[in-house]
Amino acid sequence: MAKLVAARAWCNNEVAYLVWKTDGKIDGCLGFMITRIHLDLNGQEVERRNLPTWVAFATQSNPKWEEQDTSVWPIQKFSWRDLTLRKSRNTLTTRPPAFKAKYEIVPVGLPGPGRAPVPPSPTAQPGKYKGAPIPLFICGDSIQTDEILVTSDFGDISVTFTNGILSTQNLRKQLGTPDGLAPTKPQIDAHIQKPGDPIRTFLAGDVLPALRSLFERADQVDGHVHLALYELDDPELENLLVTHQKRLDLILCTAGSKSPPKGSGLPVTWDVTNQPVRAKLQKLMGPRLQNRMFNNSDHIGHNKFAVLLDKHGKPTTVWTGSTNWTPTGLCAQTNNTIILTSDTVAAAYLDYWKRLHADKLPTPKPLTAPLGSNQGPALRAADAHSKKAQLDGHQTQVELWYSPNTPEVGTPKTRTVPPDLAVVFELMKKAKDAIFFLVFNPGRSDPAGEDVNTVVSAGIEFGRLDSKLMVMGAISDPTAVPGFVAPPPGQKKDKTKPKIPPPAIFSPNGAPNVLMIRAAAINDLIGDFQRELLSAGHAIIHDKIVVIDPLSKTDCMVITGSHNLGFKASYANDENMVIIRGNPHVALAYTVHVLDVYDHYKFRAALEQQTREALLAGKPAPKKPTGKGFLQTTDKWQDPYVAGTKGRELAYFLR
Repeated sequence: MAKLVAARAWCNNEVAYLVWKTDGKIDGCLGFMITRIHLDLNGQEVERRNLPTWVAFATQSNPKWEEQDTSVWPIQKFSWRDLTLRKSRNTLTTRPPAFKAKYEIVPVGLPGPGRAPVPPSPTAQPGKYKGAPIPLFICGDSIQTDEILVTSDFGDISVTFTNGILSTQNLRKQLGTPDGLAPTKPQIDAHIQKPGDPIRTFLAGDVLPALRSLFERADQVDGHVHLALYELDDPELENLLVTHQKRLDLILCTAGSKSPPKGSGLPVTWDVTNQPVRAKLQKLMGPRLQNRMFNNSDHIGHNKFAVLLDKHGKPTTVWTGSTNWTPTGLCAQTNNTIILTSDTVAAAYLDYWKRLHADKLPTPKPLTAPLGSNQGPALRAADAHSKKAQLDGHQTQVELWYSPNTPEVGTPKTRTVPPDLAVVFELMKKAKDAIFFLVFNPGRSDPAGEDVNTVVSAGIEFGRLDSKLMVMGAISDPTAVPGFVAPPPGQKKDKTKPKIPPPAIFSPNGAPNVLMIRAAAINDLIGDFQRELLSAGHAIIHDKIVVIDPLSKTDCMVITGSHNLGFKASYANDENMVIIRGNPHVALAYTVHVLDVYDHYKFRAALEQQTREALLAGKPAPKKPTGKGFLQTTDKWQDPYVAGTKGRELAYFLR
């Protein structure tokens, strides 16, 4: 009789990821019941909670997306994301951080000799779904994962993530979206632009208090903050700067543009995002606000970082990451913020801030007028070398890169590998087991993904060189997905033909363990799933993350920051990049975030890819089942896992 033989769990400050395996197919098993066991910091059990589920059996239906738990609808996978580790999906309430947990996994299914019925669960809700109940029985011994510590603090490094995935059935429920319709951007904007709104607070997660933290610490130590920002139009964060403006020096770059009406002869209007708050802060801060105006499409001042100085002017702490200071950056995109407490790291960022400040750009008149600004040679030359530091008693190594770091901008055809990405590619090439990534748009690869100028194309190349290397990631912009081919310039759309979605899944020949997906939403009714909102702005996945060998205690690496991880960021933009080595807690926190985002979009990307392939073959889009769940009522769901055709990545996590 097959049984459970291993189980493991990891987490960050928001989500837990757990995996398990059996030594074969469990006869009659319809899935796994999972219980989260809450522990205090001393490891003593505090509470047990059966994990919630929403997807019903195929003979049932959950049209109102009511919560059950895994004693009613078990998990028909060998991995799971605990999205309710910190936050309730039904009430939007949040548990405080810093606690421990572990998970108990039990095979459940059809009745059989000696099988006891699953005991009643206090979190099951009989009668809140359609269809006859399916009584479940315990099909074997349980197994428990190792303990996890739910925290954002990892020594000298603190890491937080947003919850900004909009394409969820939970968001529909919170917004009260009518059946058959998708939520709209105005509906979500009304919540995420309002400080204190429960949906805003839920989506922003711990990133919002992390952004506040340096200013709060500046108040405590009578310190000062040097800040460099790309976008700034979030009302709560604007107020934060206004409140603390006497402690602030700010470099604020151009953000946003508006094209004139066709045929008007008028120029593009620049800085439409930042202009209102820029004018307000200029009156308060005077020369302590530097306007860094590019006002063209070739360059952006893409930084979002801050340096805290103590009352003696000594730099002590830095926060950076991918989160723009906008409602969408906080609430409608996947993003991260990282805080590093290190005199050496803070001094390096302060030096970079000063180099940016010294790199004076022309001032357009008015500030919204077009301008052909470019960074100067002194800044570029100084950024061409990294700075290294050691944290946590020399256990963690950090390498810092800044952009632009090439002698000139160049053209796509003349660009060679910039120094920062040369290091990144070399680290990826040395990966022994796994590379995980999340990117917005690092740049467009050729259709086969063979032109190595982004981490996406590099991952494909190294996956081909080493067929055992697992490369998994998610991409936001469809044009950055390998296989994307832009329509010929000037080609008119044929409105009589259905729109073919761009590629949503890329798995190249010769690299069996490379799988890349793009962000997608459910656009049609399928089972109990209703239509979703994919985006409330331009970006969806806005993280810029690469994680290498996260299970290795010595060789694990995280690459993050504002850098989009493609050539343009190094050649043309103001950017910063952090490479962290030898800190497995940080590496696993980022890995859980990548897996959370990847796993969410994988199902949705598969639906889009099915539609794309059918339409390209001249067939109609596949019809989706409606009005029922997806859980199978036999034990055949295990077959592809046992055969190894599904869930191949689990082998890495259960080595």
